[in-house]
Amino acid sequence: MSAPLDLLTDFLADAPLTDAQRTIWRDLCAELVLSRVRIQELETRLKTLERQPEGDSTSHQLLNRPEFNREVARMLAFDERYGGISSVLYINIESLETIRVRHGATLVDSALRCLGDTLAGLIRRSDILGRLAPDEFGILLPRCDNTSAWKKGEHIASILYDTLATLWGPNLKPQISYGAYTFQEKEDLAQGLKQAAADLTKLERR
Repeated sequence: MSAPLDLLTDFLADAPLTDAQRTIWRDLCAELVLSRVRIQELETRLKTLERQPEGDSTSHQLLNRPEFNREVARMLAFDERYGGISSVLYINIESLETIRVRHGATLVDSALRCLGDTLAGLIRRSDILGRLAPDEFGILLPRCDNTSAWKKGEHIASILYDTLATLWGPNLKPQISYGAYTFQEKEDLAQGLKQAAADLTKLERR
C-alpha cells in the first residue's frame, strides 16, 4: 500500500468502526493492493518489450522445473564435452506465504508473474530461467564463474526486493535469499541446486 493509505490504516485502527465496517475496509485495502500489483505487472511487461530489439517479439521463457532440468542437463553435458564453466543461481522468496494469508492467492500470483517478467529482463539470452517451486527460481548462467555468479545473484535479489517493495508498500518487507554454485566436472543440476540452497544468503536491506 502507498504511504497515505498506510497512514489512513493506522488512523482507522483505533476508530470506532463496527465489525461490518472494518470488514469492508479490509476488503477495500486488499483491492487497492491488488490493483497496484496489476499496474506494476503491466509496467514491467512494457519495459521488457521496450528492451527487445525491433522486430523481436519473443521474451525469455520461464520454464517449469522439468523443462529447466532438461535444458540445464543439456548445457552441462555441452560444458563437459567441449570445455566450459557454468553456474546456477537459486533464489527463494521467503515471505510469500505471509502475503498469501493476509491478502489472498490472487495477489501472490500477480506478484509472481511480475517477478518472472523482471527476471526475464535481467538475464542474458544464453541464460536459462526456471520456476522450481511456488516461491523458488533457478537461473543457469553459462560461461560464468563463482565470483561473478554471486555478484549476479546479489544484483538480481536486490532488483526483486525493490520490485516487491514497490508492490506491497512499506509495511511489508520482502525477504529474499539467494545462493550460487559453480559446476565442476561430472556434476548434475540436483547437486548444484542442493549446494546453492545450503549456502543461501539473505539479502540485507534497510
